Amino acid sequence: MALAAGKHLLPANLSILGAASNVIIIQNAERKSGETLTFWEFIRIGLPLTVINVFVYWLFFSIIH
Repeated sequence: MALAAGKHLLPANLSILGAASNVIIIQNAERKSGETLTFWEFIRIGLPLTVINVFVYWLFFSIIH
């Protein structure tokens, strides 16, 4: 579970290139809306989400350990 969290879930929340699904979803949304989502706009939302996720994972792993 730690590997899944560290290798897939956290990078996907942190950056556009963290997961292929991010790129696909953003490309479709940009094509439909005609607006562009920048790296920094994604980070603005992704960074706080990543911090919350790290805290939750830390809490979970400290309880089960």
